[in-house]
Amino acid sequence: VEVWHKSTLVGGLYGVAIGGIFAGESMFHKATNASKVALAALAEVLNDGQGRVIDSQWMTPHLASLGAEPMPRSHYADLVTDLAHIPPPRIGV
Repeated sequence: VEVWHKSTLVGGLYGVAIGGIFAGESMFHKATNASKVALAALAEVLNDGQGRVIDSQWMTPHLASLGAEPMPRSHYADLVTDLAHIPPPRIGV
């Protein structure tokens, strides 16, 4: 997910999507809050009523401030099994 201001890339994130799970790998910003904009845009795309999740891999104060919540490993394992078979989300500009 890229965030552009005029003709300059100012932030974004990337990860791996498998079915209904998006595993975030890294975020960056060159402009204040640009990575937050990217995460909000991704969350909007993934919020299609199919129960998709964003796996941030660890909890940080930054992610908690954006609404991330820890999840027990056993619950996550069940989600992976359930969500892996969902078709990828439609992503477009």
